[in-house]
Amino acid sequence: MLQLTRRKRGQEGQALVETTFMILAVLLLLMGIIEFGFIFYAYVRVSNATREGARTGSLWLMHPHYSTLCEQVEEGVWSEVPAIQQITITLKEGDVVCPGDSGNSLDPQAGEPITVTATYDYPLPVVSALPIIRDVMPSPFRVARTVVMRFQ
Repeated sequence: MLQLTRRKRGQEGQALVETTFMILAVLLLLMGIIEFGFIFYAYVRVSNATREGARTGSLWLMHPHYSTLCEQVEEGVWSEVPAIQQITITLKEGDVVCPGDSGNSLDPQAGEPITVTATYDYPLPVVSALPIIRDVMPSPFRVARTVVMRFQ
C-alpha cells in the first residue's frame, strides 16, 4: 500500500505548476468579467445621458427663448455625464444642427423628430494595464448612443 501513495522522483512540483496555471486562467477570466461590467456601466450612463438630452431638446418648443436648442440639449446630456465630449443633434431630413450651427435659425414644428447622438471615449481601467490584451481591445473604448424623440 505504501508504494501506491509515493510519488515518482521529479514530480513533486507538478500540482504546484498546474495550480499556478489555473489561477492565472481564473484571474484572466475574472478581469474580463470586471472589464465587461465597466463597459456596461459606461453604456448605461451614456444611454441615460443621451435620453435626457433628447428629452430636454424635445421640450425646446415650449421655451425657445430660454436658450438655443444646442445649449439645452448639451445641458441635458452634461447633467448626466459631464465627460461626454461629442454631441450631435440632427433634425428631420438629416440636417445636422450641432455641432456647427447655433440653432437660432431653426423652426421645428411639434411632432418632428430630433435625433441626439452622444459619444464617449471610456478609458478601460483593467485592459489598459495589460500589454497583450491592450492590442486586442482598444482603450479608450468608444461608447456611442443615439436617441430619437419628437418635439412636443
